[in-house]
Amino acid sequence: MIKGVTKSIIEIIPKNSCFEKVIVILNSSCDIPDKNEIRSQVELLTRRAPDYLQRQKRSTTLKILVSGAAGALITAASFLILYVFV
Repeated sequence: MIKGVTKSIIEIIPKNSCFEKVIVILNSSCDIPDKNEIRSQVELLTRRAPDYLQRQKRSTTLKILVSGAAGALITAASFLILYVFV
């Protein structure tokens, strides 16, 4: 559904379930584009966003795992050094 709030702000409810709504703010110097052109651009953007979010989640998970492993290794090395010298 495309709903024109004003001449320069358009509210779109995409079919993708990840988004509640998309708000497009048009440049004031441009003409208002065709509804089909707006819909195709919004669908293009909303299709790309879930992939980006999944990649970002995967990257964050990998960083946490590497940090945890490094912390465990440093802790184990510290206890080993203390055990050998004490």
